[in-house]
Amino acid sequence: MKPVLFLLMPVCFWMMPVSGGHCQSQKITDFARDIAPILRGNCNSCHSGDNAKNGFVVLDRDAFLGFVEPGSVVESSIWTDYLVQPTKHKKRDSLVMPPDGPLQASELALIRLWIEEGAQWSVVPQSVAESSPSFLRRVFLAFGYFHPALVHFPIALFLVGGFCAFLSYFLGPKCQSTAFQSLVLAMLASVVTVIMGWGFAENKGYPAWNKMLSYNATHHEINFFYHRWLGTLTALLGIACVVAGLIARRNKSSSWNHGWRIGAMLLAVLVALVGHQGGELIYGDIFEKAIERLLR
Repeated sequence: MKPVLFLLMPVCFWMMPVSGGHCQSQKITDFARDIAPILRGNCNSCHSGDNAKNGFVVLDRDAFLGFVEPGSVVESSIWTDYLVQPTKHKKRDSLVMPPDGPLQASELALIRLWIEEGAQWSVVPQSVAESSPSFLRRVFLAFGYFHPALVHFPIALFLVGGFCAFLSYFLGPKCQSTAFQSLVLAMLASVVTVIMGWGFAENKGYPAWNKMLSYNATHHEINFFYHRWLGTLTALLGIACVVAGLIARRNKSSSWNHGWRIGAMLLAVLVALVGHQGGELIYGDIFEKAIERLLR
C-alpha cells in the first residue's frame, strides 16, 4: 500500500491548488507592462506630482489600491464609481474618469482582468518610470494657469484691428494704420496666449492634442476640441496677416494691402467664435442659459 501512495503523491501534489507566489498559474496581465501605460497616458496630466488633483497620485501604489478590491471589479470603486460611469453627455454629473472617458474598451478589459487576477502591483522599471518634469516643462505648465486672464487681450485687439480694417475702406490711412498696429499686438499676444492655453489644457486634464473626437463625444468635448485648434489657427493666421501687411508696406502693393485687411476682418470673426467657445468651457452653454433665463 505504501509504494502505491508513494507513486501517487506527485500526481496528487500536481492536482492540488496552491496559493502564494510559488506555483500560481501564470497571469495574463502585468501592471508595469499593461496597466501603468494606461494610467500614465490618461490620468497623469491631473493626478501626478505635488499638485495632483484632490491629492490623488494615480501611480502611487497605496493610493490607487485603496480604490481596488483584488479579485472583484464589483467591489472596486475605481471600476464602479469612475471607470464604467456613463459619459458626461449622458449624465451631466457623471464621475467618469478620465473626464472625456470612458476609456477605450480594450483598456477597460485589461484593467478589469488585472483586478480579477488579484490586482498585483508589479514595480515599474526605472527606464519607463515617470521622471520628474524638466524646468522648462514646469515653467510651461505653471504659466498655463494665466491663460484665462491673458486671453482677453488678443481677443480685444483682434476685434479692434478687424473693425479698423473695415473702417479703413471708408475713412482712409489713419484707420488702416491703427488696424495694422492692433493686428501686430494681437498677433504677439495670441501666440503667447495659445502657448499658455496648451499648458492650461494639460493642467485641467483635457484630452491630449493627438486624441481625436469619439463618436459619442459630449458638447463640452467638442467645444474644447474646436476651441483648441481654432485658437491655434487664429494665432497662425495672425502671423500670416502681419507678414502680408509688412509686404504690402514694403512693396506698396494694393493686392497685399487688401489681403491683410480682409484677413484682419476675418480674424475678428474667428476670434469672437473662439472666445465664445472658451466662455462655454467655463460657464456652459451660454445661449441655452440665456434663453432659459429669458423664458423663466
